[in-house]
Amino acid sequence: MHVLDWIVVGLYVATVVGLGWWANRLQTDTEAYFVGNRGVRWWAAGLSIIATSFSAASVLGMPGYAYADDMWYLQFQIGDILAAGIVAALFIPFFHKIKELTTAYEYLEVRFDTKTRQLGSALFIFATLLRGGALLYGASLLFSEIVPTNVFPGLPGVEEAVIIFGVIAITYTVVGGISAVIWTDVIQFGLIVLGVIASIIVVITSTPGGTSATFETAASLDKLQVLHADEPFAFKGIVTAIFGYGLLALSLYGTNQQPVQRYMTVENPREAQKALLLGVGTGAISVALSLLMGVFLFVFYDFNPGLLAEGIGSDQVMPQFIENQVPPVITGGLVAAVFAAAMSSLDSALNSTAAAITVDFYTQFKEDVAEQQRLFFAKIVVITAGALGIGVGIYASRTGELLIDIILDFLGWVGGGMLGLFVLGMLTRRANGLGAFIGAIRSRWSSGGTRRPANSRTRRCSGSTSTGGGRSERLPGAWMTTVNEPEWGTDGGPNRNSRG
Repeated sequence: MHVLDWIVVGLYVATVVGLGWWANRLQTDTEAYFVGNRGVRWWAAGLSIIATSFSAASVLGMPGYAYADDMWYLQFQIGDILAAGIVAALFIPFFHKIKELTTAYEYLEVRFDTKTRQLGSALFIFATLLRGGALLYGASLLFSEIVPTNVFPGLPGVEEAVIIFGVIAITYTVVGGISAVIWTDVIQFGLIVLGVIASIIVVITSTPGGTSATFETAASLDKLQVLHADEPFAFKGIVTAIFGYGLLALSLYGTNQQPVQRYMTVENPREAQKALLLGVGTGAISVALSLLMGVFLFVFYDFNPGLLAEGIGSDQVMPQFIENQVPPVITGGLVAAVFAAAMSSLDSALNSTAAAITVDFYTQFKEDVAEQQRLFFAKIVVITAGALGIGVGIYASRTGELLIDIILDFLGWVGGGMLGLFVLGMLTRRANGLGAFIGAIRSRWSSGGTRRPANSRTRRCSGSTSTGGGRSERLPGAWMTTVNEPEWGTDGGPNRNSRG
């Protein structure tokens, strides 16, 4: 990269670390550390919700979906928005009825019993540690393709990036708490969106004919198609988008500690509802921009085939474009956007894990512990969870595919079981704690995740929070951890339409 690019990246890192130290003065107890004294601006909480689910692999990988196919992934946002509406109407009022609720799983104790609460919390902690490490690896894999590093002699560039990302995220999260996490998420999400918009401008201005020619060519190649109503029950069909992905999103927005913690950082349920709807709406716009970027890249390289390396995969097109076609300063901004996406996913995982362990376990077993000791314990958990995340990321870089399958199966288990528990508690009065606990355990045998068909291959670049593409029958969406290859043609590259 150019020296100006390094200056841009350096300014970004200095800003997020500085925000952490600024927020440190507010961290007087665990109420401040985990929920910001319930005084966070609702719009900041909303942007943090979507920033958390927008990983580095989303920034660089999502354009690859549209490049290889069309904009079909955008229809999944219908399910996302419908799920957010249900959570805003049903789940958020329940959470805010419980005085001083910090974790989602405190509701399970109020409705059922302690063991059900701790089961839900334990499943979340384990899934989050796995996912955080996998996202860290995915971000590092993509980052190392654009910015080769040689900081730690003897380590591959991917593992160096895992360590760098992890240490920076741990630093500002451990000192600044949820306030640092949310406000850095706001900056990071803004940087991500600006990076995508800047990329779109660069690719359009570099395409012969400019904006009008780009859109006309994309339309003539059917690259702008969103709805697939001809096969509504297929993987890319509208019914799957609404019900299949919608149920996944309902589980995530309604029972996962990371968004629920944001709901509790604001003053009242009305503000929490606005935060969620803002986050999901902004996320849909961001997904549309990322997919358009992929479409425009297809048109650009269709006009300039000699600029694309032979046999390159669709998920590598965006990194190659940044490396070879984007001018200095903008390149630095895009690299900083990748950095931002990695940080916004990891910082939330660290703080939410610390909240779950401290509130759902440590405080339960040591009720008389002093507040300052609880705060110190929470910070130790952040550091430990971060170290474990780095370890998982390095492990993923060496084993890859097996870890991806374990994570996806476990997320399928956690998502289905947790959604069942919360809905059971909110919609019925007859269920008791023992029945709910046994039901959650037994759900493992019926919700362990769907399997990929034999003709689908999973790449070793885990980390996407918005997955899909190709032939995989796993539901794509927020919080997921794999990037799947598109359907491959007989020439060894992704199938592409021809301008004829």
